[in-house]
Amino acid sequence: MRLQRANRGFTLIEIMIVIIIIGLLASQVVLNIGGESRQDRLNKELDAIQARIQLASELAMLKQVELGFHIDEKGYRFLVFENDKWRVVQEPVALAPHEFPLDIQQKLELDGLEWAEGNLLAEADFGQDDDALFEESSFDELKAKQEQEEEAKQRAKEAEQFAKDGKTVAKKPHQRRTGIVSMPRKKGDPKLPLVFVLSSGEVTPFLLTVSEVSERPALAGTLKAEFSIPLQRGEVGDER
Repeated sequence: MRLQRANRGFTLIEIMIVIIIIGLLASQVVLNIGGESRQDRLNKELDAIQARIQLASELAMLKQVELGFHIDEKGYRFLVFENDKWRVVQEPVALAPHEFPLDIQQKLELDGLEWAEGNLLAEADFGQDDDALFEESSFDELKAKQEQEEEAKQRAKEAEQFAKDGKTVAKKPHQRRTGIVSMPRKKGDPKLPLVFVLSSGEVTPFLLTVSEVSERPALAGTLKAEFSIPLQRGEVGDER
């Protein structure tokens, strides 16, 4: 009787489970072999930037805060204007710093844009100095030191409270009622954004070209701002 049970074979359900597993493994192999196309990778980055700037604009108007966008060869960050200085946004997560994958490059144009000529927002001086974007002043260092001392005092209070009642006190990040969480500036953070996303709904005009350069010719797509959202999207094609 025991021998018959051992030799009865697989049930229909067991066979179906095996078939499903094989199918999943086969599809995973196909995805890994095929991967994303160059155009898919480029569109993914363009989609992300467009959606995040859209979110930043809506958040700026809804919460009446001034936001900014800074981009370089490594990636991009959103900034919020708090306590008379710009701080890097950490939350909401959609506006957290983003690093570009390999083979993605960008070019941001702010000057000489035909559609921006004669507009007061384009001509406004936001105090932006390219040489001072990442400059650290003695005031910044003093402010950072003060913030570190405050954090150390807070940790000491939490430790003292824990020693008394054995309960930890949740650490509170720098968070405004707007729901935006930012971190104190550290060395390497930009002092000013390159693009301003204002609470009035205005966005400083720009033309951003994002390129996928793993092969030649490179593929490129553009995002264009004409003072407000939504951004205008250019078609992806060979870079000229």
